[in-house]
Amino acid sequence: MTDFNTALDLYLNGDHASALHVWRLLAEQGDVRSQYNLGVLYDGGEGVPVDKPLAAQYYRAAAQQAYPDAAFNLAVMLVEGDGVPAAPEEAAHWFWVAAEAGNAQAQFRLGLQYDTGSGLPKDPEQAAQWYYRAAQAGEPNAASNLGRCFAMGEGVARSDVDAYKWFNIAAELGASNAARYRERVARELSPEERLRAGELSQAWLREFKSS
Repeated sequence: MTDFNTALDLYLNGDHASALHVWRLLAEQGDVRSQYNLGVLYDGGEGVPVDKPLAAQYYRAAAQQAYPDAAFNLAVMLVEGDGVPAAPEEAAHWFWVAAEAGNAQAQFRLGLQYDTGSGLPKDPEQAAQWYYRAAQAGEPNAASNLGRCFAMGEGVARSDVDAYKWFNIAAELGASNAARYRERVARELSPEERLRAGELSQAWLREFKSS
């Protein structure tokens, strides 16, 4: 039996039909990489016609084997109702599977569901915890939302210093509007507090970039 990597070589060399044939056979035998890869191809229409329901089927097969990227992609489809009926409760489960495996985007999205009460009971503390885990991994939007949590005292003790720190980190990582939120918080800080918050964020960024 041709293996996954041989099929990948076939695909990259333009023999899509042969590669897809092998991946389908492997997927039927439970090969998780083939299941995930077929999901990606049908999701994006790469070498095959776009088929969202079939993509979700392959993602689900891989997610049921705890493949993090498949769990995340399936969860996004379930949130958006993209090729499958919208099911935010089930999406939360698959975000959790991916989040526990270290997927920072899944950690952010799980935090967002706790934050908004979509598919999960609204829980500011859980939201802040998942935002923190994602932010620690460098997820810009999670860092920005964590800054908001500190600015508003939602799920964490209110702290303008920590809010400034995380908004500054989010801005450096490319989150839109984070710089504007940072400047709003800065108005509430003394010069000493602003200096300390800036130092905390720069220390975090240095450590993150060196890791």
